[in-house]
Amino acid sequence: MNDADTSHSNRRIRVFISSTFRDMIAERDELMSHTWPELRRLCQERHVELVEVDLRWGIAEEQSTRKETLKLCLDEIRACRPFFIGLLGERYGWTPGDDAFTADLKEEQPWLKDLHGKSVTELEILHGVLNNPDMAGRAFFYFRDPVYTAGRGPDFQSENTDSALKQTVLKKLIKQTCAAKQIPLHENYPDPVKLAALVLFDLTAAIEAQFPKENVPDALTREAQDHEAFAKIRRRTYIGRADYFDALDRHSASEGRPLLLLGESGSGKSALLANWLEHWHKNHPKDFILQHYIGGTADSASHWRLMSRLMTEIKRWTADPEAVSTQQEDILKDFPIWLTKARAWAEHEGVRCILVLDALNQLDEQDHARLLGWLPGQPFSGPLRLIVSTLPGKAGTDDPLTVLQKRRWQELRVPPLSVEERRRMITGYLARFGKQLDAHRLDRLASAHAAANPLYLKILLDDLRVTGTHDRLDHRLTEYLTAADIASLLQQVLARYQRDYERDRPGLVSEALGLIWAARRGLTESELLHLLRPKSDTGHPQNVTAQLPPALWTPLRAALEDSLIDRGGILNFAHDFLRTAVETAFVPDQDKRDDYQLQLADDFEAQPITARTCDELPWLLWQTESFARLRACLLDIDRFQEIQKRDQEELMRYWVCLKEERTMGQPYLEAFGKWASTKGETVTVGLHAYDLFGFLSIFGELYAGCEALIRRALAIFERQQGSNHPNATAALNDLAVLLSRTDQLTEAEQLYRRALLIDEQINGRNHPAVAVRLKNLAILLNKSNRVAEAEPLLRRALDINAANYGENHPEVASTLRSLALLFYDTNRLAEAESMMRQALTINECVFGKSHPAIADNLNDLGRLFQATHRPKEAELLYRNSWEIREQILGANSPSVSEVINNLATLYLETDQFSEAEHLMRRSLEPVINFKKCCTPVRVQA
Repeated sequence: MNDADTSHSNRRIRVFISSTFRDMIAERDELMSHTWPELRRLCQERHVELVEVDLRWGIAEEQSTRKETLKLCLDEIRACRPFFIGLLGERYGWTPGDDAFTADLKEEQPWLKDLHGKSVTELEILHGVLNNPDMAGRAFFYFRDPVYTAGRGPDFQSENTDSALKQTVLKKLIKQTCAAKQIPLHENYPDPVKLAALVLFDLTAAIEAQFPKENVPDALTREAQDHEAFAKIRRRTYIGRADYFDALDRHSASEGRPLLLLGESGSGKSALLANWLEHWHKNHPKDFILQHYIGGTADSASHWRLMSRLMTEIKRWTADPEAVSTQQEDILKDFPIWLTKARAWAEHEGVRCILVLDALNQLDEQDHARLLGWLPGQPFSGPLRLIVSTLPGKAGTDDPLTVLQKRRWQELRVPPLSVEERRRMITGYLARFGKQLDAHRLDRLASAHAAANPLYLKILLDDLRVTGTHDRLDHRLTEYLTAADIASLLQQVLARYQRDYERDRPGLVSEALGLIWAARRGLTESELLHLLRPKSDTGHPQNVTAQLPPALWTPLRAALEDSLIDRGGILNFAHDFLRTAVETAFVPDQDKRDDYQLQLADDFEAQPITARTCDELPWLLWQTESFARLRACLLDIDRFQEIQKRDQEELMRYWVCLKEERTMGQPYLEAFGKWASTKGETVTVGLHAYDLFGFLSIFGELYAGCEALIRRALAIFERQQGSNHPNATAALNDLAVLLSRTDQLTEAEQLYRRALLIDEQINGRNHPAVAVRLKNLAILLNKSNRVAEAEPLLRRALDINAANYGENHPEVASTLRSLALLFYDTNRLAEAESMMRQALTINECVFGKSHPAIADNLNDLGRLFQATHRPKEAELLYRNSWEIREQILGANSPSVSEVINNLATLYLETDQFSEAEHLMRRSLEPVINFKKCCTPVRVQA
């Protein structure tokens, strides 16, 4: 899949509801209690966020008839397009006075010029549909039967004769437009209950047409869409810099080393890359692009998730049948292989693969990610191009800049905006909203020193356009230009929000932004409105279905439009400067942080179990140190399934923090037994048993409990799906591995041979899966001292891998290594050395000189040189292996301890006792840093 093709995949629906106020209260309430909840459920099945925007629901009439209401309604209609619902009875509705038609509004909406005297409802309908009739299929009108109003009092009748005439003319115009443009119109609905049913039917059909259930995007596509959302918001106000586009074009068309983009924070590096990628895609539509904005999504700062995402995208691009492993050891080994596959595929297809990794400085510190040992430079040549960005300045020992400068990659620097560029940005940005500054104000703003930073300028312009070009503009401009940097500017903006948007809901700004800050990935509008719902006199929310009236939230949301990023309906801060400003202003201490996060945890815990709630809830409980609740959450089998499916490593970190990573087996077995007792022996139970087995078997101490799970899963799969089903064969192999590791070798051998026979029958004798079975069986036979039987199996596996992958593939090197170790164990050292050298040569050709597979080969050769009395050569190999492993895996890795121990043994043998003692003590240091294992995951945009 091409990343650039996700730009039209916004999975969010906002529906604007237009109606008069007094006579439509029952309709609005019926929609709120029956229609919207059912439509939200429908949307959740499709990974779509639904927000209904009814600016007359839940507020007093005087709040709906203010002079600023007209602008608010028109702005929301634009944000909701193309979904619009018009409800009409006999009333014409409130007509705004002349003061509502401000100079700012008429400048933005010139069509309002001659429409004084029209009701706000008619203006909404004109703006939403009649002036823009290409709305067929997602705009709907409903006329109520006049009979319904009989005897219901003056609130249901027309205000006067003039209003009745205007309403008649409006309905006639709607009928004509609907007939001409095939826009649905339901006339004479009898009552609010029927209206709710009609709206449910119509919107269900529209949602199913736009978002078919069978086309729900998978996790990989959703992640690409999240990164595209980050890019899209950075394309809104960008000043094209032709020189930089040309430089990026030249790099992408070249054969040279990767490119490093440098620029200060807020200087526009992300915007440059986002806009250039769009430019490149337009000119090279067949090329494949992956954009990854580190800090742009909650998981994007993990180098493990980044590698997994890229490998899976390459698998999709190339239609490669090989599975992408989820184990970190395999990810590190396989990553360069997939990059090489992408380059070879692109060469064959005559296209380019452009990979952009933005903000390497925001990578998590875990597992030495910032040392970039996981990111090779060698595969990036020819049609496979790499562009990365980071901050300039003083580089530290653990900073990506230091590493990349040592690699001597090409560099491109992004300087601050020139005064002329500032003028163009100001003019172009305000023109999007029908606004402009006169020459004096334009010069004043463009010449401000702080405005050289694009982000500073954009934040200021965002607020100025809300203020307007006429109302107190000079005062606001003077006030904001006193801010010398982005941080102080944002504090002024937040204070202005509090003054302007808390009239009807005190605390709205601090609570809304504080809750977004407190959530792991942000919040949907529906979640926010629910969390901000009115509270009773005791301070508790009124009821679980209530929400904050949209009319109270919408003005603030409009002001925040370019400050919030929308990822699949989830709102979060568009940049980390705003997150920091919100924290400073509204989350000043740990107590306030806990208050917000516990409020969120309570709310997510009360919701049905979904992937979203199981992503947020355990993280929030962990952040607030609610360890008893966290433990109960993890032991809930349905929640476990969702958490484990999303991120097994994270699940493991939670148990490490609970200090139960070695004792959780029995609680899990008991929880699973209770859960399964009501389910029967279904395939679902088998899959859950298999997944729980996979998680618990990571820890050797839990093997005994795991055996019952995998046997149960195997029995279910064989009974329900047949012994040749992939689920059954996978379970069979895993049971054999478990039995082999626990020295139940006789039964393990039987199962291995059975799995081998099934694979040969299904896939043929020369399939790569058969080679895996042969290798596993050979290792078991070697363990049983049956070397004569093991060797031919390994040789056959070697032949299969060479035939399928070629002589110079890492799978061939891996099998050579297994065969070499067998020879080493049986004292056939000359043959072992030859094969070890072959494996090393293959891996160096594929991976380069610094890779865990290389470290393994060097360690193997070091042991062999030690055994053949070549201590100097052995010492050099051990130290090289140590350096590679420590750089990539970290100083506390068990692999590092292994090679240190080997080197210590060598020193003992050569009477270097002081050096040996030092290294032996070093190898015994703890291999798990519990604090690091529990590093919080934060969205940094």
